[in-house]
Amino acid sequence: MNKTIIKMALKNIFSNKAKTLITLSLIGLGTFLIILGLGLLNFAEEQTKNVCISDFTGNILITGKPENDKSFVELLGINGVSVGRGSLKMPYLPQKEKIYSKLKTVDGVLSFTPSAVSQHNTLKPVNLPDSWEADNKKNGFPPYTRCLGIEPESYKKMFDTIQVYEGSFPQQNNEEFFLMPKSTKEAFEKYFERELKVGDEIVITAYGEKTKTKKVRITGFFTYAHPDTDINRISYCDINSCRMLAGMIMGAKVATEIPSSIDLSLSGKSEEDLFGSEENMFDEKADFSGKGLTEADVENILGSTELRDSLNMADTEAWHHIAVKLKDVFFTEQTAGELNTWFLKEGIEAQALLWNKGMASYSARVQTTKLMLTVILILLSVVVLIVIMNTLVVSVMERTSEIGTMRAIGAKKGFVKKIFYAESFFMSFTGAGTGIILALITGMIFNSLNLRFGSGFALLFGGYNVKVNISILSVLGTAFAMFVAGFAANIYPIKLALKISPLEAINR
Repeated sequence: MNKTIIKMALKNIFSNKAKTLITLSLIGLGTFLIILGLGLLNFAEEQTKNVCISDFTGNILITGKPENDKSFVELLGINGVSVGRGSLKMPYLPQKEKIYSKLKTVDGVLSFTPSAVSQHNTLKPVNLPDSWEADNKKNGFPPYTRCLGIEPESYKKMFDTIQVYEGSFPQQNNEEFFLMPKSTKEAFEKYFERELKVGDEIVITAYGEKTKTKKVRITGFFTYAHPDTDINRISYCDINSCRMLAGMIMGAKVATEIPSSIDLSLSGKSEEDLFGSEENMFDEKADFSGKGLTEADVENILGSTELRDSLNMADTEAWHHIAVKLKDVFFTEQTAGELNTWFLKEGIEAQALLWNKGMASYSARVQTTKLMLTVILILLSVVVLIVIMNTLVVSVMERTSEIGTMRAIGAKKGFVKKIFYAESFFMSFTGAGTGIILALITGMIFNSLNLRFGSGFALLFGGYNVKVNISILSVLGTAFAMFVAGFAANIYPIKLALKISPLEAINR
């Protein structure tokens, strides 16, 4: 690009100040909004990823496989569509000990810990009268939680999620405990209008295929290691309490392992076969002369309850998942791939998930917000592009005589084209540069204010304290996109300019 073209391009830019200012403002505004928007999304995604890995799933989460392709398993339960009757069932982790043995031999594995989850649970006081009713307008919604059953010893070594501020963290795996987050405690106290203290007993009602209730004693209240994220309402309890709530009992295990020697012939008979028909219901005379029932007879009418009680005990071999942390996060995808290949080879119905699938219900929110903002930014860019193009078209029409004169004195089409592209380059460079500088300054001011937003904003961006994280890649990418947009906006106006003949331009 020679000096003559540069001089003419700059002269044309400064001679049309109004149109130049409009074009620069649009390019600058577009750059500013895109970089700020990407900065918000970068922070939200990075924050969610870091918190999920450091506090909940580790680098890899190993779970059982869902019953169908329309559902997905994560740390906090199973979601999706049930193909058959009934609700979705959280799959057990198969062959845990074999998976444990494998993890001990995998290079790069730093630590791992097992867990189970009771997905949907509501809480209430033990001594709540049946006649009690909440004022929903005043008390809000009933307190709920997700219960994560853990092994305290291995969990504490791997995660520093739980910051107990009242009570204590369990020291041994065989302890019974229930740790409630501060947000759940506050919701409980607001709804039931009573104070909750360490040592109090509450009733947990778990909903799923069957409704289960269990009385637990609160052993501590805690805050999360990263309280500014939207990941909350997760309580921690001993693994057997969680198993009971999740329906992981011996009865469920036995039901899937009934041997062929058991006589199940009665299950195929009708009610008439078992109890007779209505026609002969009163044919035989009842004998009232026998000895009456005693209290002992009534109490023992169902016989011994020993078997039933044993079937309602927790299945001590049942787990839902294993969280794994690696020494080097660079090999996360490779290690997960190797584990999935090994599961397939060994015929184990398990899967190794990365953080975004291990906490899918939370990461999906950020991804949805990212998609929404991306669509908005694309639409904004298209609008800016159209406005710039219209401005340039008007500029070409006003400079018809100038273009014709240049052509008349010997300027070729290529020369005219270079002038327009030079103008586009200078305006894109100036506008994008201004937008980038303003975005960086605004980002620094926004971050320094340390603003805390409400639950609606936290739901979209994964946290209450949102910041702007502007990356070099987003700056360079946006600048490049603006240059491309500037050149693209010039294509049609340049075609118009080159169609003008010297004679037509002079006659105008």
